[in-house]
Amino acid sequence: MTMFIFVLLLVFFLNYRPILASEANIFGLHLTQTSDINSAAPLINSTGGDWGWATTVIRTDQLNFQTWQEYFDNCRKYHIIPIIRLATIIENDHWKTPSYSDIDNLANFLNNLNWPTQKRHIILFNEINHASEWGGQIDPKNFADLAVYTAIKFKSLNPDFYILSSPLDLAAPQNPPETASAANIYREIFLYKPEYFNLIDGLGSHSYPNHGYIGLPTDTGQHSIRGYIWELNYLKSLGVTSTYPIFITETGWPHREGEAVDNHYYSANTSAKLLISAIKIWSADVRIKAITPFIYNYPHTPFDHFSWLNSGETIYPEYQQLIDLPKTSNQPVQITQYQTVANHLPFIIFTGTDYIGQIILKNTGQSIWGETKFCLNPQTTPNVTLDAICTGDNYIYPGQSETFNYKLKISNIPDYQDKTFISWEKLTQLEISPVTNFGTIFSPKTGLKDKLIQYIQSFFI
Repeated sequence: MTMFIFVLLLVFFLNYRPILASEANIFGLHLTQTSDINSAAPLINSTGGDWGWATTVIRTDQLNFQTWQEYFDNCRKYHIIPIIRLATIIENDHWKTPSYSDIDNLANFLNNLNWPTQKRHIILFNEINHASEWGGQIDPKNFADLAVYTAIKFKSLNPDFYILSSPLDLAAPQNPPETASAANIYREIFLYKPEYFNLIDGLGSHSYPNHGYIGLPTDTGQHSIRGYIWELNYLKSLGVTSTYPIFITETGWPHREGEAVDNHYYSANTSAKLLISAIKIWSADVRIKAITPFIYNYPHTPFDHFSWLNSGETIYPEYQQLIDLPKTSNQPVQITQYQTVANHLPFIIFTGTDYIGQIILKNTGQSIWGETKFCLNPQTTPNVTLDAICTGDNYIYPGQSETFNYKLKISNIPDYQDKTFISWEKLTQLEISPVTNFGTIFSPKTGLKDKLIQYIQSFFI
C-alpha cells in the first residue's frame, strides 16, 4: 500500500498531460491484427495528431495479398505509418527459425504491395535473446547471418525499405539455454558480423519499465523506459560508429484488470498516467521517431493485462487520458506518380481553333490525389498552346483514374517543318500529324486514324 501511495503522489507531481515537445508525431500503437486499424486509427491520430504509427506482425503463413494491401490502403486513408515486424510460424512451442526461402517470400511479398509512404519500415524479427523466439535456441551467429541476408535482400528489391534492428528483451538474464542478456547478444553479433550494424537504418527497442513492468518513468538504465539509451551507449562501447533513430515498438505498463485481477500490476488509471509521463520524457528526445505501446487489442491471456481493450473490445475508460493527450503531425514522403489511360482529341483539328481534349490518368503512386495536389505543366512543340493539368479537391486513390479536360490550339507557323507533339511532364508524347501538305488540318496519330489520314492524304498528293 505504501508503494502504491508513493506512485500516485509521483504521478500527481509529474505533468502527465503534456503537449508533445517533439516536432514530429511519435505516438502509435502495437496492433494484433490488420483489421484493428479501423478502430485504432482514430486513437492514434487523436487530439491534433496526424500520420501516427502502427506496428503489426506479418507471418510467413499469412501472406494474403488482399488482406495486406487492404491494410496498407487503410493506413493510407487514415494517415498511419506502418511498421511491419517479420515473423515465421509457431512450431513446437517456439517461433520457427526463418529459412532463406522464408525471407525471400516475405521480401518479395512486401515489395509487391503498394505502401502508404515512401519509407517502408521493417523489423528484423523479435527478441532473439529468447530461445522461444528463434527456433528454440540462443544462436546470435545464425541470426546475424539471416539478418544480414534479410537486410540486403529487402534493399536489393527497393532501397526505400527502412530496416530496424531486432528489438531485444533488455531485462532477460544470461540464463542459457532459455535466455541470454542483451549485452552478450549485441557483443556476439558485433564480433561475428559487425556489418549487421551498418545495414540497419534504425534501432528497434523494447524499452519497458522493468523489472516486472512496475518501474517508474523516472527510472534510468538498461531496464527502464530509457533502455534505448543504454543500448546506444553499449553499442558505441563495442565500436559501433553509426548513430540511429529510435523506434520503441513495444513498451508500456500492464494493468491489474484482465481476465483475472493481478495485483502485481498497477490499476489501469495509474498505468495510463505512468505511460503519459513516459511519453513526455520520450517526446523530449529528438532521436525517438515512434513509440507503439504493447498492445491495443489482446484482451485474453497471456496479454490481457497489456490490452487497451477489455473483453468486450471497448477501450478501458482510463485510457481516454492517452487519447486526449495533445499530439503533433508527421509529414511522411509519399510517391506521387501516374500513367496515361487514354487521351481523347477531335479526329480533325484545324489550326487557329481552340479545342477541348480529355486525358485520363491513373493514380499509380502512394498519395491520394486531392490530399496531394499538383499540376503537370505542358511540354509541346512551339506551334501548340496547351493547358496544364491540375488535380482538384476530389479524392483519387491509388488504382483509380481521373479525367482531366484541357484546352488545345495549334498555330499555323509559316515554314514550320518539325513534327507536332503534345505532352505534359513525365507523360508520353502524343504526335499530331498534318492531314494535308498545307499544314492547316491535323489529326492525332494513333492506330486506325493513321490509316485514315494516309487515305485522306492520298487525295492531296
